[in-house]
Amino acid sequence: MTVRQITEKLAFAGIDDAGWESLLLAEHFTGRSRSLWRADMDTDISTPALAEAVEKRMTRYPLQYILGTWEFMGLSFRVREGCLIPRPDTEILAEAAIAEANKRSGCIRVLDLCTGSGCILASVLHYCPDVVGTAVDLYPDALQTAEENFVRLGLADRSVLLLGDVREDIFPAEVQFDLILSNPPYVTAEEMTALEPELAFEPSTALTDGGDGLSLYQAILENYLPHLAEDGVILFEHGAAQSDAVLTLGKSHGLAGTALYDYGNHPRCVLLRRDTKS
Repeated sequence: MTVRQITEKLAFAGIDDAGWESLLLAEHFTGRSRSLWRADMDTDISTPALAEAVEKRMTRYPLQYILGTWEFMGLSFRVREGCLIPRPDTEILAEAAIAEANKRSGCIRVLDLCTGSGCILASVLHYCPDVVGTAVDLYPDALQTAEENFVRLGLADRSVLLLGDVREDIFPAEVQFDLILSNPPYVTAEEMTALEPELAFEPSTALTDGGDGLSLYQAILENYLPHLAEDGVILFEHGAAQSDAVLTLGKSHGLAGTALYDYGNHPRCVLLRRDTKS
């Protein structure tokens, strides 16, 4: 099987970036740079492991799970079944969190709720050496992946991982955070029926709340707003059609909000802080 043949197989399976993915698979299973394979599309590189991976990808099993790692914010993260795959859109939230952290001095306390692979908090910790972070997730498999990522990136000494449900307050009253971040399950039940086939292999509970996609924002505001420092900031990722609804939820809790846009100019995150004018 050659790189060209892999490309043809993946394209036949309906994969849009078949050429790029074939190069990534060739690089992963041969150890030879994809830039070299781009100029060498017709050498036979068949191995049982590669053949199995190609067949698996043709079922629309996520490439990221096959490779085992994926890049986010210029960092390599371990990814596996049981946690959400890091996506470029979420870099908007991470970049905003880093910018907010860099405005502050001293020890900056960051809470990441629904942490998944830990990619958001790990990125903030990596680029902001004065940050200490706490990551919370409901699922042990996700926390295990996050812990592995913090260790791999040399961030374990500045991070704490906790198993917990964001629909409950898991902290003593005196615990405060300067930044509270979350990319919660926000896909609506209706939207779940029309998602790309790859998403069927990711944990559905990391994608949707089973309803209108807003329940976790409400729960986080109810339970964790008391833990936000007086001058603190909350950053939420949300769906492209949910910005106004999340801003309205924030306003109902006395927070002023700003919409943040992704690189496609779609609203992707909101930044909330206490409304000093109210």
